[in-house]
Amino acid sequence: MYRAGIKRPFKASHFLVGDLDDETRPHEHTYTADWIVEVEGLDESGFSVDIALMEELLEEATTSVEGVLLNDLPFFENRQSSVENTAEYLSRELFGKLAERGASLQRIRSSEMRIWESDSAWASYRAEDPGKRDW
Repeated sequence: MYRAGIKRPFKASHFLVGDLDDETRPHEHTYTADWIVEVEGLDESGFSVDIALMEELLEEATTSVEGVLLNDLPFFENRQSSVENTAEYLSRELFGKLAERGASLQRIRSSEMRIWESDSAWASYRAEDPGKRDW
């Protein structure tokens, strides 16, 4: 298996629901989105994935939430705006963008979106066989 990844910082706000002290008020984080994909083999050019395309799509996805209150997005209507759910949201956005461009997802065996909310804390969402899913 081969893995390739990229990362990109972005700022967004959120608040959590529940008995969570200061987390229940809107506040901003500088997050880092870390996207890793895994493939079984290299393509005919000797590459695992098109990193330039990954960078372009991650920039689009993170720019779309830059400065946004995550809780206002439809995805979070019935979900906590946790780091875990933010990772799933960005994964769905990225695979939707790949599908819109007609990119083949069949070679990708797994994808992990890791969201860092600080230098030491992260959570992730992992999608197995994303080419077999409806994004």
